[in-house]
Amino acid sequence: MMTFGEFRRSFYYGDHADMQFKYLARMSDEVAADTMAALLQQLGAAFDTGDLEAVRRVAVEAQVRAYSPPEPPEVEVDGAPFAPLAGDLADRRLTLISAGGVFCVDDDPMGPDGPTQQESLSLIKEFLRGAPTLSRIPVDTPAQRLTARHPGYDARTAQRDVATVFPLAHLRSLAAEGRVRLATEHYAFTGATSHVRLRKDVAPRWAEHMAAREVDAAFLVAT
Repeated sequence: MMTFGEFRRSFYYGDHADMQFKYLARMSDEVAADTMAALLQQLGAAFDTGDLEAVRRVAVEAQVRAYSPPEPPEVEVDGAPFAPLAGDLADRRLTLISAGGVFCVDDDPMGPDGPTQQESLSLIKEFLRGAPTLSRIPVDTPAQRLTARHPGYDARTAQRDVATVFPLAHLRSLAAEGRVRLATEHYAFTGATSHVRLRKDVAPRWAEHMAAREVDAAFLVAT
């Protein structure tokens, strides 16, 4: 027997883990019940109308309410050097770096037997303890050769449209217009990782790798 409180919390890496609705775990039972009732009401209407926009709107608004802090946070950055971009962006060699867990379908960073997206959800603790692996993606890689896996967000959306977390195709369009210059290699890793290892060990080596390829600037995409 599962209580309603246990049920809503189970969406957050539990028996019903679903990254689209893990915000239910942050709500009280009353607010979560009202949210689910609103979703079901709009879903029932969509059966008749075929219009899912209202369902999407209720889900998005609920996410915003659940994740928004009661007061706007004050941004504090300690020890981060300010590095202004020298010259015009169109004259700088730009690389894309995504924390969305994107990789080429034939080059899985976790090996040929790497976990599926659904399997990765139960491995969140292992991801958070481990060091991240950088996936290298050539600039001309077509979208259909890319996929994603991530234990911290619903990567099924990225699997359907990789541009949501890895907008390389959009950058290629800008490059064709002469608005940016692109490096020959672009990168992704899984942001759910040991940030201590990332900051102290892995990121400096990644920076050296990119500098050796004459990268001038990076476009960072979080998830």
